[in-house]
Amino acid sequence: SHLAFARRHWSLIQFSVIQSCARALAGLSRLNSTMRSLPTAATSAWQQAVASSRQPTLRAQARLLPRPLVPGPAQQRRCQGDDASSHAILHANVGGKVRQHSTGMLVSGTSRHASPICELPPKGSEANWVRRVASTTIPTSFGPLPMVAFQSHMGDILAVVNGIGDGHSVPVRVHDACLTGEVFGSLKCDCGQQLQMALTMQVKTKLGVVIYMPQEGRGIGLANKIAAYYMQEEHGMDTVDANLALGLPAEMRDYSVLGRVMEELGVGSVLLMTNNPFKVKELRAAGVLVAGTLPLVVAPVAASTQKYLETKRKRMQHDLPPASLAPGACPAALEGPAWDLLCSLRSEIEAHSRSAGPFTVLSFATSLDGFIADSRTTPGGEQEQCPVALSGEESMTLTHHLRGAVDAILVGVGTVLADDPLLSVRREGAGPSPQPIVLDSHLRLPPEARLLRAAVPGGRAPTVVLCVRPEDGGDAEREARAAALRSAGAVLVECSAEEGTGRVCFEDAWRQLEQLGMRSLMVEGGAEVIAALLRKRDTKLVDRLVVTQASAILGRGVSWASQSRPSLLEAHGFALGRDMILAAKF
Repeated sequence: SHLAFARRHWSLIQFSVIQSCARALAGLSRLNSTMRSLPTAATSAWQQAVASSRQPTLRAQARLLPRPLVPGPAQQRRCQGDDASSHAILHANVGGKVRQHSTGMLVSGTSRHASPICELPPKGSEANWVRRVASTTIPTSFGPLPMVAFQSHMGDILAVVNGIGDGHSVPVRVHDACLTGEVFGSLKCDCGQQLQMALTMQVKTKLGVVIYMPQEGRGIGLANKIAAYYMQEEHGMDTVDANLALGLPAEMRDYSVLGRVMEELGVGSVLLMTNNPFKVKELRAAGVLVAGTLPLVVAPVAASTQKYLETKRKRMQHDLPPASLAPGACPAALEGPAWDLLCSLRSEIEAHSRSAGPFTVLSFATSLDGFIADSRTTPGGEQEQCPVALSGEESMTLTHHLRGAVDAILVGVGTVLADDPLLSVRREGAGPSPQPIVLDSHLRLPPEARLLRAAVPGGRAPTVVLCVRPEDGGDAEREARAAALRSAGAVLVECSAEEGTGRVCFEDAWRQLEQLGMRSLMVEGGAEVIAALLRKRDTKLVDRLVVTQASAILGRGVSWASQSRPSLLEAHGFALGRDMILAAKF
């Protein structure tokens, strides 16, 4: 019956076959025309992938391999390096008609904007152009944000201006668009967290600028970034190799117009909020005076984030700390109850509610007779604190791991004046160095302090100074000290004063730290800060107590003893090296 049907309808079958072949040939003709319009590197990569599909062992892989896309809207610059070095890639409107020019450039046939200013400038005009369009203030969850919009050869640029002070050493975050991280909360990068951190700091201090650049995926565009993600997931590549496998450079961002943007905003010099030396170099090449950097170090929240940060550190020279120990990996010095304590603290920090203020660990070392530092008599007859090493090696390892587990570390200004500490993490695998906080009611912190001037391996966020909010704006001397600290990179946070003492109110300070996004905090001293927090047992500012009882007797020194009698819960102790560790909950 099938044979009889075929004989009766043979002419119809012939016509259908011929029609299908004609459609296939027309499709191949269109594909060939499109391939001629693509950059050489992208074409060769696509042709190579199609050719490899003839190999049975690679057929499935080639079928799933994403087609290299037309470079996205941040690629209006010359690609340097690798196979793409011979092509200058300009804006291409995704979905717009693309035509090939004799120069080898891709130009969008339609504009993404209604305004003619977004078309490529006429022949003979400036290649890199930018102009101010409008400014307004937008209500946001951060509060009102003043914004200035620019149009440029690479697309729209937005400046969020929280304040520029006198225009010198202005904290500036040059942030490149990351839809996946900022909108969808992707864990493959730290972009969203860095943007939140920069905005939070600048809004709080009413000083700084965020420049939002239209350069998704380090300039390769959103669709190409997703294709690169595919290469990472399916073939185990890192972010650099994935770009190269698609025929694209690892870095395509263009900051050439930022010198004119800064000039338009009235910014003379910047403290660049970045961990990336490439940005520093490119901004200086664009004519921006970069006076220094303010690191933005985000603690990784997932293994995929950690892998990305490691790639940035190792292959792109970002100033980031080495990868922390893998979960469950315990250093030999901390095996036993010390590691159990660390794991317990990390779990409590993770479960802590942000609305309750930062989870606070009060930790310090003391001698057997109750002193946390030595003292000496000055020629003027006054007692002066001087540092002394109390903890053994194992206890110091525990301290550094505690530092690596929290977002920030706080000391009083007296400790800084006496010890000039770095407050960094100096044990391999202990984690990133926390953000330093100095409790300095009346701005006695010297601008040359190591917390402000010394570089920390891996970088860290800028030092926060908690000071008393001045009445009637303060005097000229105080303003001069504040300006000097800001120029040194400090972030000043003004708090209400405590009645009777005139010093920073701890409750208000903790609220301010919560608003800065700090989820966990370690307090290391000095004596006055320790005693004050122990007296605050009713307000429960401290969650955990970890005291190192060193096997030493000083005979004299600075005592941490407090007249308060806080209630301790679940107190327990254990030996660690030559010292004893006391841990408890409040």
